[in-house]
Amino acid sequence: MNCRKLFLPIALSTALTLSLHAQAKLAIYGTVGGEKTEVANEGWTTAGTFGLYYGLFKAGPIRISVDARGDLSDNINSGLFGPRVALQLPLFPLKPYVEVLGGFSSYSSTNNGAKDTTSANYRLVGGVDTTILPHLDWRIADYSYSPAGISQQGVTRHPQSLTTGLVIRF
Repeated sequence: MNCRKLFLPIALSTALTLSLHAQAKLAIYGTVGGEKTEVANEGWTTAGTFGLYYGLFKAGPIRISVDARGDLSDNINSGLFGPRVALQLPLFPLKPYVEVLGGFSSYSSTNNGAKDTTSANYRLVGGVDTTILPHLDWRIADYSYSPAGISQQGVTRHPQSLTTGLVIRF
């Protein structure tokens, strides 16, 4: 058997497989759930999150990415960006992650008013994904909390959200 004839197909399939794996760095996601903004003295309201993350680096089971997301609810809208660190173990189906995201939030400065105030904000985010199909993950839970909070009528509010949804990985 001629080794040269075997080398070319194996080399091409290996290169193709590696390049396809390397391209699977981008993911988009959408979630729905609840958010407790405390704005307008409301409790939990319907909320959603949409965004994308892009993988930058991996070292063993650790994946480092950047995440950009929009958080939308009745009382507050936020645009946030920052680092994401995920853990992906080969034999364990759950992929936990944490993020520290900064950006801006738009909300009402008065109870039951229109969104008339925009301020800098940051959120701590944690969650768990699991793969349900080769390029589709279920975001089992995504929890975010704003430690610095937002100011409404001289009171600092600390928005938090809990959502679930889908992640499509490319």
